[in-house]
Order: sequence, then structure tokens, then C-alpha cells
Amino acid sequence: MAFAIACALSYASYAQDSTAKPQPPAPAANSAAQTSPAPPTPAPPPANTLPSTDVVPLTATVITLKGACQPAAGSTEAPSGCVSSLTRDQFEKLIKALTPPDRPAMPPDMMRNFATQYAKLLTFSDYARSMGMENDPRVLLIMQFAKNQILTEALNQHITEEFSHPTDQQIEDYYKQNSKKYQEATLQRIIIPRNQGQGETPKPSDDEQKAYADQIDKRWVAGEDPDKLEKEATEHSGLKTPPANVNVGPRRPGTLPETHESVFDLKPGEVSIVFADPASFYIYKVVSVRTVPLSEAKDSIVTTLKRTLVTDKIQQIQSSVTPVLNDAYFGPEKAPAPISPRIINPRRGTPGGPGAPPRPAQGAPPPQGAGAPPQNPGNAQPPTPQAPPQ
Repeated sequence: MAFAIACALSYASYAQDSTAKPQPPAPAANSAAQTSPAPPTPAPPPANTLPSTDVVPLTATVITLKGACQPAAGSTEAPSGCVSSLTRDQFEKLIKALTPPDRPAMPPDMMRNFATQYAKLLTFSDYARSMGMENDPRVLLIMQFAKNQILTEALNQHITEEFSHPTDQQIEDYYKQNSKKYQEATLQRIIIPRNQGQGETPKPSDDEQKAYADQIDKRWVAGEDPDKLEKEATEHSGLKTPPANVNVGPRRPGTLPETHESVFDLKPGEVSIVFADPASFYIYKVVSVRTVPLSEAKDSIVTTLKRTLVTDKIQQIQSSVTPVLNDAYFGPEKAPAPISPRIINPRRGTPGGPGAPPRPAQGAPPPQGAGAPPQNPGNAQPPTPQAPPQ
């Protein structure tokens, strides 16, 4: 609970007001000359800058809780752990600790708001201590859970930082070991939508539709214009929409549906076999092939290496322990939900631009950040460190 409140206080108002401040009106061009020059206006202090230590030393108190930490009746000592003040040094260290490494520093104009909220948090937590609630068994369990969350998030950040800078040798080795990934093919594609039948016109059989797609394939191999063939195929399917663009552009392995990946084994000028899914048939032609130079591929390799190194380290830690659950208590493990086959929308074609990574399979669960508080306390479980997103 304390952890969740602290996070809420840290980032609830974490934003800067980008609204431009009104400027004073400029003097009229024909205004009368002044008899004496106006005194110079002192320059305002720079925005979003902390006060100098010459003005507020690091040892100076910046938050004071008047009336806090009063001794209990019959005692002369303040409650253990009670906080009545914070120095500038203590406050800035707290801000730094709460700010994730990938976030900019908290703007100074937001610090006062945070200080006000944090003072309230200290007030209530000090009062809870005076009631002995820090030793309540339920509170101790929640604090232990929150501590484990914080440790997991700290580990996640540590691993991410450790592998955030792959060496030049690692980058070059990856490029050589995965040379096929950097063979970029410029493609054309004909999409033949399946005829669903309309009105009194019956739907052709699967064999009839496959035979028609094979004929389009042969005609393309023979040299017919792909734009003409695409237009004919669209009309043959009964669609009234414009035909798809046959020019796919440059693509790298991993950017087409998995069943279409054999296209990258073709040579320039070759036409593929007919690929099929429940919605359409697809035929590709390789226009040209080039090798993407290391200088062009370096950024994507760095991103891939970061993700791979972090994932491998996390997997190493996770696989070192095998959780065993009591089925008599928890029930048998449920089988994962089946993943539905992916269908290409004929009007949209395949996703992504040149060299785009493959999209996650449908049905895959969204990634969750490490250390996030559980949405359902009844199903709460400690988080697992996550690899950085693609």
C-alpha cells in the first residue's frame, strides 16, 4: 500500500505546463520619446532550475512537519522511525531514487507539489506508527510484498542498464551470424481474393479457386503485366473495390507471414508459388536483391542485442528455480488459449515498412511492466523482469 501511494505521489502530476506565457505588448512605433532611459529590468531566474547551494545549502531543512513526532502520553521519547523534517540533501536523494533511469529529472516547478503530498504521506505514516500499525501482521505482509516488487524492479533496471551498450565486436558478430536477415528483396505481389459468391452465383469450390490462382501465377511467369492481372483477379472475385497495389517495396526476412518466408530464397526475376489463407491467394515476384550494409543495420542490431541479452539473462535467473504448485489446492494447470491463424487483409497487404520486424501473433498477451501492482489482489503474483520492447 505504501509503495503504491508513493508511486502515485511521484508521478500523478509529473508534467510540465507547455503553455506559453503572455508577452508584454511592444511599445508603439510613434510613441513620444522618453526624457530619461528606463531603469534596467533585472533578469528573471532561469526556469526549471534548482536554487543554488549558496542560497539553500544541502544541509538546510526544506520540509518541516510542525507538531510531528510528539512523545506519547507518559513518555519523553518520540516514536521510533518518526520523521519531522527533511534536509535538501535528503529530499533530492529521494527524488532521484524515485525517478526511473529512463525518465527525465522531475521539473523543479513540480517539486513543491510533490513535497506537499509527501509531507501528507509522512504525517499519516507517523500517525500510523504511533498506533503501532507498523507491527500489524497484515501490514507486515503487504510491506514484504511491496519490498519484493521494488527489488524485482531494481533488478530489472540493473539488467537493462548492464546490457544497454553492446560492443562493436558483438554487433559485427551478430551481423555476420545473421547475414540472411540483411538480404533485402524488393517485391511485387498479386493478391487474389477468394470468391464468396453473390446472389444466384454460387461460390466456386476450393479446387476451382486454386486452379484460377495457378493460372494467374503461370501468366505472370510468362510475362504478363502484374497490374493487369491484379485488376482481373479482383474483378473475378466479385469485389467492387479498387485492386491492391502490386508494389510491395523492399522487405527483409521476418516481415512477411511465416508461411510466405520462402519468397526470400528466390532470385531476382523469379515468381513464387501460390500461397493461400482462408481469405485470399498470394503470388510474389522478386524484383531485386541487395545486402544491407552494417552501417545501415547497426541501430536495429543494437536494439535486437539489447533485447536478446536482457531476455537471456532474465531466462537464466528464472530457469534456476522451478516453482511447483499443489494441484490439489490450486487445481490443474489450464492449457494456454489457442492462437488463431493470421489472415492478411487483401486491401491492406502485409504490415510494416522496409525491414520492419514481424508483428506479434494474434492472441498473445500484452507485455506487463516489472513491479506493477497487481490489478486483482486475489490473483496477485510477484512480477517477472521484462525485456525492453521491440
